[in-house]
Amino acid sequence: MILESKRLVIRDALVSDAPFYFELFNNPDWIKFISDKNLKSVKETEIYLKDILFKNLQLGGLGFFTVILKETNEAIGTSTALQRDKVNCIDIGYGFLPEARGKGYATEATKLIIEYVRTKFKQEKVYAFTVPENEKSKQLLKKLDFKYIGLQNIFDDVEDCVFEYKFTPNTNQSNLLG
Repeated sequence: MILESKRLVIRDALVSDAPFYFELFNNPDWIKFISDKNLKSVKETEIYLKDILFKNLQLGGLGFFTVILKETNEAIGTSTALQRDKVNCIDIGYGFLPEARGKGYATEATKLIIEYVRTKFKQEKVYAFTVPENEKSKQLLKKLDFKYIGLQNIFDDVEDCVFEYKFTPNTNQSNLLG
């Protein structure tokens, strides 16, 4: 899968992305707001990615995607589109390196992923989850017209804020990507 905007390319994650993912997964904000993968080396990250990529193959276009900055061809973040056992529709997610934050990349990438889910999977809505303490993520989701629908235990024993984005019949890439 490859998606493009003016500044970004989103493609399937690759095992060769392991150094980037090692850095991202060990960023203190990733650990605080998403999860601690307990990956202590690039080699461990390669093994983790191989497992993720194998699972992605079984998901028919869902999974982990690497966000690349066109200008430098460097990985700056990740976007996800996943179907969880506890949820009745696809959920999207994102995480970016600190130097890529505050520049609109997460907004741009998430718009692409939302449109991808709408068109490829013919969904009526998508969800997004964040821990209650992650104010920046909640602000981003509200900016993208996600509606807060409550707290729910999705991962482990922690309640997450659940946000929902409903597609309107006339939603298309031109008005979503503005």
